[in-house]
Amino acid sequence: MSWVLVVFDTKFGATREIAEEIGRSLRGVGLPADVEAVTAGPDLSKYTAVVLGAPVFGGKLEPPLCDWVHKNLEKLENMPTAVFVVGASARDDTAETRAALDRVMDSALCGSECLGAGLPRGRFAGRIDADKLPAPMRFMMHMAKLPAGDWVDLDEVHAWAISIASRLI
Repeated sequence: MSWVLVVFDTKFGATREIAEEIGRSLRGVGLPADVEAVTAGPDLSKYTAVVLGAPVFGGKLEPPLCDWVHKNLEKLENMPTAVFVVGASARDDTAETRAALDRVMDSALCGSECLGAGLPRGRFAGRIDADKLPAPMRFMMHMAKLPAGDWVDLDEVHAWAISIASRLI
């Protein structure tokens, strides 16, 4: 029996919400799945597949997920691994945006051609709640005229999770 780990990094909660939906979706089709924050330092020993997720801020990922992937790279390269990112820029589904998000995902995969191979990548719009942002980020948003909003589409997340489920077995 396959057992999937959905491991995520999050800054303000949207990526956690999306990771939890992926876990629910996988369990809904009979695939056992655990959802854990990368900061908990999940152990891969009982898992046969992994889904990696992280938020994108300013075109970059924060170090925790990249560090965990690097530490577990040998094990990850020997199991099916799917990848998703969450960011406000994903709300604009253009070739340019997809390419930019793919470059960010590639950085999280430590240059491995095995990780995420053969599986569609998840690119999900997140949420920007200006009240939760530190003052410097609020200022940068204001100066760049970036809108606040909630673009999380759990139906889209569910559809993606279902599309990868059979490939994680």
